[in-house]
Amino acid sequence: MKKLLYILSSLAVLSLMAVSCDLTENPQAEAGRAIVFGDEAGLRNYTYGFYNYLPDYSNAHKINTMHDHSAKMNIGVYEQGAYTTSTSTSWSWGNIRNVNYFIKYNTDSNVPEEVRNNYTGIARLFRAYLYYDKLKTYGAVPWIDKPLDPTDEELYKPQDSRDVIIQHIMEDLDYAAANITTKDITPYSNTVNKWTALALKSRICLFEGTFRKYHASGSTYGSQYLEGCTLSADEILKAAADAAEEVIKNGPYKLHSGTAYSAGGRGAYRDLFISDNPVTEEVMLAYSQNKDLTVLGEANWYYNSTSYGPHLSMTRAFAKTYLNADGTVYNEKTDGGLYKNFVQETSNRDARLCQTIRGADYTRLDKAGEYVRTAPDMSLSLTGYQYTKYVMDDVGYDNGRTNDNDVPLLRYAEVLLNYAEAKAELGTITDEDWAKTIGALRRRAGITGGDLDKLPTVVDNYIKNTFYPNVSNPVILEIRRDRAIELILEGFRMDDLKRWACGSSWEDAPWDGVYISALDTPIDLNGDGVNDVFVTADANYQKTGTYKAIAMTLNDNQKAVKLSDDTAGGYLLGYDLPRKWNDNMYIYPVPDNVILKNENLKQNPGW
Repeated sequence: MKKLLYILSSLAVLSLMAVSCDLTENPQAEAGRAIVFGDEAGLRNYTYGFYNYLPDYSNAHKINTMHDHSAKMNIGVYEQGAYTTSTSTSWSWGNIRNVNYFIKYNTDSNVPEEVRNNYTGIARLFRAYLYYDKLKTYGAVPWIDKPLDPTDEELYKPQDSRDVIIQHIMEDLDYAAANITTKDITPYSNTVNKWTALALKSRICLFEGTFRKYHASGSTYGSQYLEGCTLSADEILKAAADAAEEVIKNGPYKLHSGTAYSAGGRGAYRDLFISDNPVTEEVMLAYSQNKDLTVLGEANWYYNSTSYGPHLSMTRAFAKTYLNADGTVYNEKTDGGLYKNFVQETSNRDARLCQTIRGADYTRLDKAGEYVRTAPDMSLSLTGYQYTKYVMDDVGYDNGRTNDNDVPLLRYAEVLLNYAEAKAELGTITDEDWAKTIGALRRRAGITGGDLDKLPTVVDNYIKNTFYPNVSNPVILEIRRDRAIELILEGFRMDDLKRWACGSSWEDAPWDGVYISALDTPIDLNGDGVNDVFVTADANYQKTGTYKAIAMTLNDNQKAVKLSDDTAGGYLLGYDLPRKWNDNMYIYPVPDNVILKNENLKQNPGW
């Protein structure tokens, strides 16, 4: 049975939290601190509590549902452009205060210095992680590195610049990498090690370096976001590249590639997301789920139930970015000029496509325990491209919180992508860099040709015109292609659009779907001999065939489904809800009630 260290320790942690939040100097507090900080067991138990700040069973599989690669049936206030300074946000500092408390009082000389420094390193890693979230969300914020009491003047300090925040984050992660004593892969990847700190540094510095590069002159409020900053984008990008390179050269991780893709939608890539235990050779940090401990996730319920979730579905526009298996760019039409059907579309492609959605060959266990070909369920997949990345291939998981597959939170593949992008943005990427990063990821995906060992020299105009019209560098365009494909649904996409100053791409992204050959005709999507869908414009039509669902063409409160070529056939267009992007949305507003309490804080630009 897998070990869930931080869950098994939760009772001990809860008893310590009360002590950790008491900043009054009295004998009871001092006695409590002695229990926590007087030996390694106390330090270890306290730091286990920090893992509760990571995504868990309720959200690890749906970290970010606001992105341009998926359609869904409802959107939030922020996505409508209706967010205001009075809307509730995550302006909360309790977790940072808890970490600062540990750092301040982890000084007991009865504990060996190396042991204390190890746990302080873990605490500083989590402080960096928490401040990164603040930086992404609010931009410049106050840097607080100690627990405050109600009389501290720092409670009312103004925002520090992004320079101050990123420099402190890097210092924290450098300290963590130098002092965390664990250098091997941790059991079940449930706890952090030296390499976690470096991988996180590569993530954060890539975000901040590219944010500065693309917002300096490419967004409405860029100069205001970067006010008071002197660190250059290149300095921070070099830190990202150096941290990633250290993991690549000296760390214990590698790409998991031992499972060849097989018909049914499974292979090395999807192993990472549906395995009962983390694939630790690649997964650097994971959230564990376990039936025996009733710690269960809900990915199947979220993606396979008509009664739960927003019916998140991949768009056709994004599906077209996956290369063919021979490394060539995909063409949605045949040599004869006709749209490819679903079988043609999902065959002989980058194997990550059919390990992310239900392709034509997808199979799953039915109620009788037999693997059967299973088409996209058009009653809940808005586009026909139904996600399977975190979903167990068994109908028995679909109707509740039942998932026991572990969820990766940090992967070696991301480190490769971070390294490639940072080097490309610096203009120093080489053929060797490309081969060991993007080339390696494409090989794992079954791609046999194209640019595997040499930097690309030709711009794919589809990628450029559809997603990144302001980018002309073929290397950067191809890195962005693979980053989006490799990390889809892992919580990166909207952050990527924000750091690249591409927010409007989210507003304009087409929410299109699979090819439908004709109206009023039963269609077998996956070629298994069973009709799956019948698209009709007749509001009074009554289902009589063997197909599984009807996709209507009628106008239904902006959730209409129609065909691109009207009655002649074409791809699905629908559920195109009125998304709105304003350039102030790159950074959230500081809540009004927070500014009322601290008048030294400034409201973020545009709010």
